[in-house]
Amino acid sequence: MHKKKKIEKCLKECKKFNPVILDKTNKSVVVQITALRREIDKMSKKLKPYGLTSTSRTGAIAMTRGAEIFK
Repeated sequence: MHKKKKIEKCLKECKKFNPVILDKTNKSVVVQITALRREIDKMSKKLKPYGLTSTSRTGAIAMTRGAEIFK
């Protein structure tokens, strides 16, 4: 599946949580959702097939922008 199509499907899956797009490129998207822990766990499982690489919960966080991943 093309990356752009995966991003569109990912955002559609997140729609019920009123997602906030924090960063979006042709290759990646960083989305903020607010939900209960169990709902976020379910979303993580749903998004894995679309290429989910990481999740973070609660409080202030720092994330990279774009398609780069810290190693």
